[in-house]
Amino acid sequence: MNIPILRLAVRSLFGRARAILLFLIPALLLLLATLIRVADGDTLSPGDAPLVLVRTFGIGIVVPVVALMATTTLINSEFDDGSIIYLLTKPVSRLSIIATKAFVVLLCTLVFAAVPMMIAALIMVGVQDDLWLGALLGGVTASVAYAGIFTTLATLLNRSVVGCLVYWLVWEASLTSLISPAAWLSARAWGTSVLHSVADVGQKVHPPVRFGLIAAVLCLIGGVLIAGRKLSHTTISDV
Repeated sequence: MNIPILRLAVRSLFGRARAILLFLIPALLLLLATLIRVADGDTLSPGDAPLVLVRTFGIGIVVPVVALMATTTLINSEFDDGSIIYLLTKPVSRLSIIATKAFVVLLCTLVFAAVPMMIAALIMVGVQDDLWLGALLGGVTASVAYAGIFTTLATLLNRSVVGCLVYWLVWEASLTSLISPAAWLSARAWGTSVLHSVADVGQKVHPPVRFGLIAAVLCLIGGVLIAGRKLSHTTISDV
């Protein structure tokens, strides 16, 4: 972790116009939660619409979109506008650069996705059946995995936003839903597994929670190491 790079990353993240979306996306989640609460009132069951919202919209859309926006801002955009050259000319470990950026991506995803998911659950059903805790921990698990995966893809695939989008839309949103064994390799499934395990909503836990937690952490650590190695072989002429 490098503190000066951390400051630069945070400044870069919130110094661009797209940062507005980081506030709008969780705001939409909370708005939907409020509408569900108002519409169904005291008859609302945690296993119905509230679970669908935090699982399908929260883990399935909000978490990956926020992680993707943070990744493209901190990695793709800095390569595209040449600002990464400033870091490459400094006597700083390339691994430290990637690790710091991945940390900011993770922190951003936790703040603008995982925490709003918890608040949304509290708005809809309070602390009933621990949906709020399941939403938080499921969001954290998915955030850890996506931070590692998107950091790796953005660095390896010529800083391609398209590559990250294809992974999310084709693999996470489509194939893992159609092919059951593919869930073992899905960040969305890992987060959903933790959600179902913690919240008392009577849903199937697949893949096992322990596997999902370990896989998410390995994605983050492995992603940082792979991306750091790639960056260490990148020269200024490559930018």
